Amino acid sequence: MSYPHRRVVAFLIMVAIALSLPLITGCDSAKKDAQAAFEAASATLDEKNAEVDAAVADVTEAMASEIKPLDESCMTACEEAVSAAQAAKVTAPEMATTAEEISAQANELEATDYSVQLEALATAKQALLDSIKQREQITNPTDAFVIQRLSGIDHIQTPTAVTEDMDPNGKLNKQGGYTATVYFLSDYVDQDSIYVSETDSTGNEVIDKGTQGGGAVEVYANEDDANKRNEYLAGFDGTIFSNGYHTVHGTCVVRISDEMTATQQQELEAAVVEALTRLE
Repeated sequence: MSYPHRRVVAFLIMVAIALSLPLITGCDSAKKDAQAAFEAASATLDEKNAEVDAAVADVTEAMASEIKPLDESCMTACEEAVSAAQAAKVTAPEMATTAEEISAQANELEATDYSVQLEALATAKQALLDSIKQREQITNPTDAFVIQRLSGIDHIQTPTAVTEDMDPNGKLNKQGGYTATVYFLSDYVDQDSIYVSETDSTGNEVIDKGTQGGGAVEVYANEDDANKRNEYLAGFDGTIFSNGYHTVHGTCVVRISDEMTATQQQELEAAVVEALTRLE
């Protein structure tokens, strides 16, 4: 090849290199931008994962309460929310090699959204805490609390607490006995049909009529005593000595007069339980 031709070839090579430099530089810049976006998205993902971990820890702490919830399904809801949140967590992958692939990874990481899981955790936790408070409310409450909650319920009148001097069963504050009992009357019952013994009268109509006049809430120091009392009452179910409708809630035995229909008993019992467990 002659010298002039060599000079032409060399010139053309230099031109080609010069023209390709912007492309090479541009590719390198695009990859660096993609890498920076990936690293930023990874850091944001770490923050999002930390938020989920904190929420899970809060729910787990609430689940460790020594006081069990009134509604034990709240524990199951918390377990499910925790499991779903942990399963939804995303781990950043190894960075790809090309700018296009790295950008796609960054976009995918940036789109990670745990809002559904976080809301489920918060809802489950609050429901659990509320249910625990409800359990606390009906664990050995005072007679004043029971009276306050019974007052204003439709078909319930004159809630009255027994005292040691006015206690027909003589069990107030005795071992295994109730720590409080509040009797009440109900307009579901024909009060004129309820017999009151003058001999055994305490001088208080509501207490003298006992559960027959409407019902009562018996409060015990613990659930074992409440359940024992309920089992004792159940021994008379279906007999002429039936003590009416009775259920245990916390350490309270809710009793409803046998003078009512089954529907009335159930409706009134539900209203009493709602009043005792209502959070204010």
